[in-house]
Amino acid sequence: MNGHSLSVGAAPMCNTENSPQTEHTWHYEGAEKLLEVWWKPVNKPEVDLRNIKREKLVKLLDKIKCEIVSETRTEDQVAYVLSESSMFLSERRFILKTCGKTTLLFAMEDILKLAREIGFEDVEDIFYSRKNFLRPELQVGPHKNFEDEVSVLDKIFPNGAAYVLGRMNGDCWYLYTLDVALSVQEPDQTLEILMSDLDRDVMAQFYKTDCTTAEEVSELIFGSDETDVTRTAAVKTPNKTGISDLLPELKIDAVLFDPCGYSMNGLLPNGGYVTIHVTPEPEFSYVSFESNVSRVS
Repeated sequence: MNGHSLSVGAAPMCNTENSPQTEHTWHYEGAEKLLEVWWKPVNKPEVDLRNIKREKLVKLLDKIKCEIVSETRTEDQVAYVLSESSMFLSERRFILKTCGKTTLLFAMEDILKLAREIGFEDVEDIFYSRKNFLRPELQVGPHKNFEDEVSVLDKIFPNGAAYVLGRMNGDCWYLYTLDVALSVQEPDQTLEILMSDLDRDVMAQFYKTDCTTAEEVSELIFGSDETDVTRTAAVKTPNKTGISDLLPELKIDAVLFDPCGYSMNGLLPNGGYVTIHVTPEPEFSYVSFESNVSRVS
């Protein structure tokens, strides 16, 4: 295993203590803002997004109000569990996924700058997407509405195209991408499953207990100390969740936040990944599953 974890003062996925909001007004926005950027191939070994220094990534994330909690590497990519969701870097693909009141688009120009410093010049395609928020008025900057987000992106990408799938007065999914004849040329697909209004008993598994240890986690998830799992005292996912059964070959890095909330990154060979995030509070419960793994049903 080549992974390590950090103990940081990260904002938890949920926090009902020491909040200026009352029990009835506290809200955490589980729905993530998702950014995926591809650059055109340069075919030089040193031109690789994984060569971006960690301290530069820390500075980037600080700008949008989140932190690195843990890191896992494979030959193909590096994955970070964040205080608010996840980040994945491969040779020429940058994925940043953040929830809560993070200001993801404030990082857009900085991401492009970091890529230029590595040696990438031309963006091949971008995908910015999200579900409609439950409480958009609590968001910061352009994230209060999709029109403002589009405005920010249009100033950077003159050939952008914005779409809305679903009901304008109900659940919908927003997407911004480039209006280009040919996009990413290598095989790639992404499956996203977004869930809300979830069963309270199921969500109860994602609240932290006082007895969680790294050793208990390994037993709870896999029943063996031999499985390739990042060991951190912040982790707990009971085996009954079924997460370990989805893709047993995953290299998993998972965090259970205090007092509740769960994030997991799983890495596979050849750039495959899975990421799961859980906001368990019954008033605004939310779960997201995302993967680029190709599977035949």
